[in-house]
Amino acid sequence: MQSGQVRLAVVMDPIGAIKPAKDTTLAMLLSAQRRGWRTEYLELRDLWLRDGEARGRGRPLTVRDDGKDWYTLGPPAATRLGD
Repeated sequence: MQSGQVRLAVVMDPIGAIKPAKDTTLAMLLSAQRRGWRTEYLELRDLWLRDGEARGRGRPLTVRDDGKDWYTLGPPAATRLGD
């Protein structure tokens, strides 16, 4: 990640099952992406604690304002969520 770049990780229901026209998390992600922020996607099952530290298995996320093709996910990677 570039120094100073904002990272936004979201925990949400399966992104493939949302209603894009009504989903507020997608709207927030689109806005963050327009600002040049790095966005990541996690589901609840991707979260855990290790030694009192929040961790997750996030996937890079690219979103689009397209009701038929609104997202692309990258490969998962474990990360400390406080970073």
